[in-house]
Amino acid sequence: MIKLLVTDLDGTILFNDSFPQIVREGIEKLSMYGVKVCIASGRMLSSIYNYYRILDLDTPIIAYNGAMIGDKDLNILYHKPIEFSVWFKVFRMLYKKDFQINLYFDDKLYIFRKNTFGDRYPLQNKVQAKFVDDPDEIPKLPTTKVLGIGPPEIVEETQIELKRIFDSNLYITTSSPTYLEIMNSGVSKGRALMLLSEMLKIPVTDIAGLGDSFNDLELIRDAGIGITFKNSPQELKDVADYVTESNSPEGFREVVEFILWKNRY
Repeated sequence: MIKLLVTDLDGTILFNDSFPQIVREGIEKLSMYGVKVCIASGRMLSSIYNYYRILDLDTPIIAYNGAMIGDKDLNILYHKPIEFSVWFKVFRMLYKKDFQINLYFDDKLYIFRKNTFGDRYPLQNKVQAKFVDDPDEIPKLPTTKVLGIGPPEIVEETQIELKRIFDSNLYITTSSPTYLEIMNSGVSKGRALMLLSEMLKIPVTDIAGLGDSFNDLELIRDAGIGITFKNSPQELKDVADYVTESNSPEGFREVVEFILWKNRY
């Protein structure tokens, strides 16, 4: 029986910075039938919190692709950052390729070298940012995540290069064609789902995972029931237990009906 749905945010239930009525009604229906909802996103904890309040959720928040878990009051329940000695090597590689580089310290955002692919990032995420032009202005502390923002072809090329060099030390993925996401090894939304299972005393077999992009692959793969959309990348569909007949956001209604059907039978 599915007791919890862990879902990605952007492009899965959030579109153009709002929740379609079909999503709001679906979450209300799940709640009515005893299925809780948790958001798992690459966003900052404080950014996701804004949307938790809109949906009136009270479950833990999975942020930074699983590198941080917080509660509904923004208390940190889990955090696995990247040590300075490691992330600074990544920083130097991204620096040479003219990426915008976002770094996150205690859920505060530092942006180095803003570019046209990421100049609206603070506005889109509803967060404040400190813009820096000199690497010496950046704290020499562990960072929760490194986000490189740049042209899709450079993101793809750099992801391959970073994986070749750091694959055993870092988790490297993309959340969009222009967003290259770098976290500590052992971090993923799938790993966070396992931690959430322990925190909430809900067996993994009773948790559904829903997502639409490459940083959702482990979430879909490791959940008791992995779900994705018809228009998701093939790699996600290959590991999913259920693929909707409709694209997102219309497919969310289908997800809700599928979960409730599973719980009946």
